[in-house]
Formats: sequence, structure tokens, C-alpha cells
Amino acid sequence: MTALAAAYTNEAQDGEAIVRVMLSSMQHRGREASIVRDEENPNITLGSAGILNQQGILQSNHGTIAFDGTFYKHGKRRSAHTALQQSLKGFTSIASIPGAFSLLYARKNKLQAIRDPNGLKPLYYSHNDSLTIIASERKALHRIGDMQVVRILPGHLYTVTKQQLSKKCLFKPQHPVEKRMTMEQASTTLKRLLIKSTQLITNDVKRVAVAFSGGLDSAITALLAKRRNLDVELISTGLTGSQELQTVESFAQELNLPISVETYEPDILEQYVRRILWLIEEPDLMKVSIAIPLHWAATLASRRGHSVLLCGQGSDELYGGYSRYARILDNEGPRALTTELYRSLVQSPQVNYEHDEQATNPTGIELRTPFANLDVIHFSLQIPLKFKVKKGNDIIRKWVLRETARKTGLPENLVWRRKKAIQHGTGVENAIRKLARTQHLTPDDYLWNMYRTLRNQETMP
Repeated sequence: MTALAAAYTNEAQDGEAIVRVMLSSMQHRGREASIVRDEENPNITLGSAGILNQQGILQSNHGTIAFDGTFYKHGKRRSAHTALQQSLKGFTSIASIPGAFSLLYARKNKLQAIRDPNGLKPLYYSHNDSLTIIASERKALHRIGDMQVVRILPGHLYTVTKQQLSKKCLFKPQHPVEKRMTMEQASTTLKRLLIKSTQLITNDVKRVAVAFSGGLDSAITALLAKRRNLDVELISTGLTGSQELQTVESFAQELNLPISVETYEPDILEQYVRRILWLIEEPDLMKVSIAIPLHWAATLASRRGHSVLLCGQGSDELYGGYSRYARILDNEGPRALTTELYRSLVQSPQVNYEHDEQATNPTGIELRTPFANLDVIHFSLQIPLKFKVKKGNDIIRKWVLRETARKTGLPENLVWRRKKAIQHGTGVENAIRKLARTQHLTPDDYLWNMYRTLRNQETMP
């Protein structure tokens, strides 16, 4: 796990000091810091800090690179070296490598930044006429001054020179164009692609944990990992008495997989609300309610000795899992739903993946999902809409994924289990609402009031 920071300064500014301040605000991502001033241009400074101290900063005759993440085909130890080699072939080459990564590159008087096309690793920047700064988290940029913070877009190359900042799109999901196919053809191809994706994201590990709710997405993810002959352990967390935890152990038995379950009492929930607000920096009820159980799951997985936690994130946007998709289809028609599904996919980094990564990163766990795979996404956009959501108040949804799960051998009661959102199944969202009511506040006001007291705190609560 790594924190990245960089600065392109003018001659009067101390780039090393600026980068050091940014890294100090991200010590929860790593304390083993390296700071390097570019030899060709002393106005460019790169910084990196890691928990595992595996990557850091690499220098060569061609430039300096700071890397966070993994190229799945190469594993963590080789990822930074691979990024440096691929950068010489062009950044389009880097964008096409399957993985979860962000990187900073200094060469030829330029500072460049890029994220993976799925946006699984966060990266932000602030820019004015005299200073450009880049970091893995917004809080690092806020420490430097009152500058607007902007998200670096997934699959885009950002280039900073003395004169300007520019961006170039290297990859963006194509707009969905349905192809004629049967349910049999769709589910057979999707099964093959998900098997391949699971192989790819577990290429460098022999044992994995799976964030397990007993729902379709986590169940098929667990089964695909099991079919890889990996040492798989299911991880389930939630508040005491939550609906999700009442069934997970019986479902684990059906999958013939070991499970570790940890419960939290409602009276300690507020301390985790504080922590997650500080980590994800967005006082949004849904995002906080999802990030807390993921943080719990990653914490338990880390204690159990895992380095990788698999999850089913990304499935709902591809196959129409949310109930609002059924309402859009019934009220506005197929074209409106197709547009909404594509919009949800494009916004997944800022709505889901960034907060998932920020919530789990401090535990030393890497979160991976078989659904954030470019081949899976490309094919899924071609699947006919009628195989995802059906007209008439569809309470099942994700029909093609359910048929795929059935072909994979998932037990029938898991194949057809209705979706229960993580924030509801774990009881977290409802508990936060109760905390807000005790203070006579709406959930939004409750979270905003708390965030105001946390945003300038320098260390993780």
C-alpha cells in the first residue's frame, strides 16, 4: 500500500518540503517515505511512502517513476519496474495492462500522472500559475493551501510543464451497443470471461479472502476463486443482529468454504463513522455506510494473514442490480435505462472504487474484483438489456449473471437470492440514522457536522 505525492514548483518554492508535508498527511498509507528531486528539472519532486516498502521510487536514465498498485500479470514486486519499462513504449501501453494502479513519472522536464482505466486507485491534483501538486488523497493537497482539488480521471494521461497542465484520454469504455445473442451464448461467454478475470487478479497469490455477504456477487466471486484451487476464506462483518450475518455461515457451508465472522456493537459505530469520514473525505450517508463494513472486512482479513480481499463490486452497474434500474425501465423505457447503466459504469470510480480503496488501504489489504476487467466490461456492454432487467417491477434483476452463476455451479438458493445492499444488510446505514436522531439531526447534517471537526485532523481517528 502506497501514498504518492508530487510537486512542480517555481524556483522560489521548496518542492521537497511540499512533498514531505503531503506524505506526512498520508501516513496511514505508509511511513517508509522516499523523496526524489528530478535530476533534469529540480522544480519537479516525486514522493512515495509505503506500508510494505516494496515499491517506492525507481530511477533510470530515462526518468523517475513513483508507482502505487499492481499489474496483475506481474505481481506487486515487479509492477513498478514494469511500469517504468512500459512508459518507454508509451503511456497507451501502460493503460492497456490489466491492474489497479496510479503512477507519477518525471522525464524530459515533464511531470506526468496516470490512473488505471477502471479508476481502482485514486489520484488528485491542484494547479495554479506557480504550483502543481498531485497526491493519492485530497487531504494531502488541502495541507498545502487553499487550491481547488480536482480528480485525475481514470485512463487519462496528465502532463505538467512549466507553462501548462494538459490531459489526454487514453481509454474510456465504449458506449453500449447491443449484439444479437441468446441467453445461453451470453451466460457461456460471461462465465469464460469471469473465470479468466479471476485467474488474472489472483495470479500472484495462493490464498485470498472474500468479502462475503451471501449475495450473488460475493458468492460467485468466492466460487470462482475456489475453482482456481486457491486457499479461500470468506470474511463477513456487520453489526450485531444484522440480517446479513444471520445467514452467511449456512451459505458458507453450502459452498464448502471456511468463514470468519466478526460483529460490532452499535455503541462503537460512531468511532468508525469518524474514521471513515476522515479516510474518504465525503460526508455522504450511502458512501460512509458502504465503506464502514468494507473497512471492517479488510481489517479482519488482515488479521487473518491475507494480503488480498476479493469482492463483487462493479457487478450491479454492469447487469442492472439496483432497484432504481427497474423503475427507470418501467417509467422511462429501455433507452433511458441503457443510458443510466453506462453513466453508472463511467462514474463507478468516484462513486464506488475510490472510497473502497481509501477505506481498505490503511489495513494493508488490496481490494480486487473480477468485474473490473476490461474484457468483462466490453462484453457486458454488448449483452441485450432484456437479459439484465425485465419490465414489470423486476425484483430479481441481473438475470444473465444469475444464469452464469448457475452454470458455474452456485447453489440454487444463492443464484436466486434477492439483492440486499451492503449498507442495509450489515445494519450500518440504519444505525447511522439512529445516531443522527439522538442528536435531533438529519443523517446529512450529522455527517457534515462530524466531518467539519475532522477535516483538519492530521492523523487517522
